[in-house]
Amino acid sequence: MGGLFVSHLTYETLIPLINEAFDAFLENYSWSKANIAGSNIIIPKLEADYKSEAKSGDILKFDIAVSNLGRKSCDLIFQVTKNPNGEEVATVKISLVFYDYVSRKTLEIPEGFRSRFSE
Repeated sequence: MGGLFVSHLTYETLIPLINEAFDAFLENYSWSKANIAGSNIIIPKLEADYKSEAKSGDILKFDIAVSNLGRKSCDLIFQVTKNPNGEEVATVKISLVFYDYVSRKTLEIPEGFRSRFSE
C-alpha cells in the first residue's frame, strides 16, 4: 500500500480524496451519487494526470468543473492545487453516464443537472 508508506500523494490516496470532493460537490446541490437530479450514474472512466508532488501535511484544494456535456454523459474535471500557493498537483477527469439500474439502460442527462451546467 504505497500511499501508506511514502510521504507523497499516490493514486491510493488521491482517488479517495477525489471521491470525497465529488461527494461534497454533489452535496452542494443536495444530490448524491445515487440521486443526481433524480437519476443514478455509472462512472466508466477515471483519468489522473499528476503535475507535481504533494506531500503529507500539504493542504490541497479541489476545484470541480463540468465539461463535455452530452446527451447522456459528461465529464467532471478536478483541478487539485496546493493551498495557499496554487501549485497544480493533479488534474483528474471522471466520466459520468446517467443510468437506470432497473432497466439497465442509459438515460438522458436530467434537466435539473443540465440547466445548472450548460454553457
